[in-house]
Amino acid sequence: MKIVILGSGIAGMALGAFLHQKGHQISLNERSPKNQRLGHAFLLHPDAMDILQKLTLTKPNIEIPGQIIDEIKLKKADNELLQCTELESWICMKRSDILSFINHCLPEDTIRFDRSFKNFIYKNNRVVAVEFENGDIEYGDLFVGADGVRSKVRNSLFGEVEFSKTEVREIVGIIKNEEFTQKSLHTFNKINCLQQSIAFGYIPCSNDEMVWYIQYDVRLQKTEFDGPESIKNHCLSLLEQFPEEVRNLLSFNDFSNNFIWQSTDFDLLPSFHKDNVVLIGDAAHVALPFTSAGSTNALIDAYTLSNLLQQNPTISGAFNQFYEIRAPRIKEHISLGREIKNNFLDNTNKTVKIPLIQNIKKEEEIPVDSKIEISYFTDPVCSTCWIVQPQLRKLSLKYGDYFEIKYLLGGLLPSWDELKGKIGRIKQPSDAADYWQEVSETQKMPLSPDVWINSPLSSSFPPSISIKAAQMQNKLKAYQFHRRIKELLFLESKNITDIDLLLHTAEEVGLDVIKLKEDMNLNAIKKFNEDLEYASELKIHTLPTFIFKNEFGDEKTLRGYQEYEVMEKAILELNPLAVKNNTKRQPIELFNIYHSMTAHEFSYLLEINILEADNILINLEHSGIVGKKQNKSGDIWKLKLKN
Repeated sequence: MKIVILGSGIAGMALGAFLHQKGHQISLNERSPKNQRLGHAFLLHPDAMDILQKLTLTKPNIEIPGQIIDEIKLKKADNELLQCTELESWICMKRSDILSFINHCLPEDTIRFDRSFKNFIYKNNRVVAVEFENGDIEYGDLFVGADGVRSKVRNSLFGEVEFSKTEVREIVGIIKNEEFTQKSLHTFNKINCLQQSIAFGYIPCSNDEMVWYIQYDVRLQKTEFDGPESIKNHCLSLLEQFPEEVRNLLSFNDFSNNFIWQSTDFDLLPSFHKDNVVLIGDAAHVALPFTSAGSTNALIDAYTLSNLLQQNPTISGAFNQFYEIRAPRIKEHISLGREIKNNFLDNTNKTVKIPLIQNIKKEEEIPVDSKIEISYFTDPVCSTCWIVQPQLRKLSLKYGDYFEIKYLLGGLLPSWDELKGKIGRIKQPSDAADYWQEVSETQKMPLSPDVWINSPLSSSFPPSISIKAAQMQNKLKAYQFHRRIKELLFLESKNITDIDLLLHTAEEVGLDVIKLKEDMNLNAIKKFNEDLEYASELKIHTLPTFIFKNEFGDEKTLRGYQEYEVMEKAILELNPLAVKNNTKRQPIELFNIYHSMTAHEFSYLLEINILEADNILINLEHSGIVGKKQNKSGDIWKLKLKN
């Protein structure tokens, strides 16, 4: 299905990135490259951050920009503190930074510029193409209007909307000053003049940059601006009664780069779509800036719609469900914006409301993001857990949108004294060496038994605890850490009970080593014991064990080695609507997803023979894209990450 997106702001680009992840053909269209640079900075709700994190699943080496904001301070103009409230890790980021981040999650040169919407072309009362002002025509199956507040696409579907009267204006700017920024690095400060309806806010958006804004009653501005100097004089006039630190901040500002918002909104639309055209982001809905909801809603729209298009058998079904899910939230945000605005303009009211949306996810929205949960009981020294890696990776490529894996540790080797024959015939390290040798001769996934001969592990508990400690920090990095530990053991024959080796490996994947070491001595031990107790309750005696469970409580349990087709069948039994992603992955794209692979994994995931795989890997090595680490049992190929 080809999806044509009109507008490449946050909503349009994010939708394009998610649809690209799911294998759809996309066409992103924008009026001008300048629109990628417009705007200053904004706050994002934690739910929006979760969505950005999902974009990094195929680009794990890309870091999300911005500055975490974990508290808001509301003050009076005389600097008296009215309220100090903790926030759950909001983030402030520059618009140009987030667009650059999302652009890195798209194929190169995806956006086509100089394409300003003119009209749709219809056939049998259905849109088949869009015509642009420059004469270009783009055909497609589905069309998305993401062209902002003054949306031409919206007007073509529903006519002109009635915008609310502008009663509050907002001037926004960014200053670059490390000393000033560091003083309030994680804090959103907002100062309010309760007598004149003036507010000044400032929020760090990086380690040395601060976004600031002034909100004021439009009646306080007597003449229109005629240049940067008049904007500066107006700002300083409004802030005469404000603390000196505010005026000091503005002394670093370039008033030729300020943005002036005419704060307005419009009522909730009766629908976000018409036939095969749908609106998202500001084109579909606008809340007043008092809520800090705009960019968050744009990302949630993009993520929700991409999921629904994947899950629903019809476009109309996806669009209808999209409105059912999003409209109630948007209505709340429109109402909240108006409530805070009225409170701001009421000089008799001495209360100040927190200018942020609160909880976004509601119970009725959970099915949109609901996934099969796979409880995967594993152990870092379990050889079967190693040889099943290709199947798990293929399952993730084909059905990753429909499940999440929860890694649980099974405690395979407490110690040789405690083992007491629990692992079949294996009672001592030499038995493990013999067993691994047999496995290596029958399986295509390479592994070496040498560790049990040269440096036998005394227990699997230390690496297991380190994995739990990693999970407490970052789920993606914990997966990379877990994978790297397996490579060290099964390919490089390293003793992974060595604490120094574990800490070095943690640093290698970007974990906080100091925190990891602290957690390994206390909190991670508790988490590990919880896994062992849970495994005992479920009578898990075989590793690996996979327990698939959907949102309705239906379960499917698989024990021991599994072929890919068996895992796929479990997914489809628990979610009959799951659609396989048949995107043909390119070798470089595959390495961007999985930074290290054996030749067998590479050939298995590309669905080519091992000779073809070897030739491609050698060419990638000659091109400097991947490097090879040679091992006795088998080589590991790794993406060369750019600094």
